[in-house]
Amino acid sequence: MPSFVGSLFVFVCLAATAIAATKTPPYYIITNAETPSLNRPGLTPVGKQRAESCIPEVFSQLNIGFILSCKVDKDGEEGLKCPVAVQTATPLAQALGLNITFCGTGEESNDDCVHDKIHAFLKSSNQSALVVWDNTDMDSLLENADVNDAGIDDDTVGTHPDVILTVVSGARVGQISMNCTGIDGPAQLPSLGQ
Repeated sequence: MPSFVGSLFVFVCLAATAIAATKTPPYYIITNAETPSLNRPGLTPVGKQRAESCIPEVFSQLNIGFILSCKVDKDGEEGLKCPVAVQTATPLAQALGLNITFCGTGEESNDDCVHDKIHAFLKSSNQSALVVWDNTDMDSLLENADVNDAGIDDDTVGTHPDVILTVVSGARVGQISMNCTGIDGPAQLPSLGQ
């Protein structure tokens, strides 16, 4: 996986630079892996491959000590994909020997839950945290986690399953593809000077 290793190296260097500047470990945000069309339940075969192989490989190298995901609150908003977000997070949690912590989504949820749980963990640890969230609820997540844009255009912040957002001290400091071999195609970089 040479392309993955190179991308991960750049990604880790970016995170290390941000950590050195703030002394606060980063946390990472990803969405659920690929799901079938027409709101059918579960993950697709590609989604299962991402959850079971790629995500554990990527994040086992990033000193993760806390995993947070969503659960649908009692108001039961239809269309939320929290069960597949949890299904996406479970193989990594098992590989790292971690429990998954939950925050609710929906009308009855505590809007401060994500922010409070992430920051409580980061204040008491030198490890990083990972948030695995429903891709249809990312705007609410970013708002409730008090994540500011740090100059990243919202239109470029994807909810695609391969995107990893890096957050340090409440600021989005970067985003990168997981670059999963056999799943994610090669990125097209814009030409410079044209």
